[in-house]
Amino acid sequence: MDRLRRRLADPGSPARWPVVLRVVLAAVFLQAGVGKFVNHDAYTARFERWGFGTAPGAVAILVGLTETLGALALLTGVLPRVASVALIGVMVGALATAGRVDGGRDVWLPVVLIVLLAALAVAGSRSAALLPAWPRPRAAAE
Repeated sequence: MDRLRRRLADPGSPARWPVVLRVVLAAVFLQAGVGKFVNHDAYTARFERWGFGTAPGAVAILVGLTETLGALALLTGVLPRVASVALIGVMVGALATAGRVDGGRDVWLPVVLIVLLAALAVAGSRSAALLPAWPRPRAAAE
């Protein structure tokens, strides 16, 4: 009982699972985001099929940019909660468009990613950063 009390009083170092989850999700979203730039014509055709008839190319670029910047934010640990929420928005959009039109993997994969991103958004700032913290300026002596 004493051990449990000490553990609850001082949980120790930050949990490591959010760091692992951030790296895995960053790999997924970096690949998806960069792919929208590398294979832009193919993604433009997909976005047009999914119902973005007026500007599918611009939407593909916007989604690719959001996924790439979100992945970099998750990887570096800079604003991981903001990145998670932004990527949840992208996945809700994917579920509503690609999931509705194509079905299959486009239905279950966004749901899985939404759940993982939500867990990361809750863990957010309690997780360890991958990059060292920048030195803070010292307060001037009065």
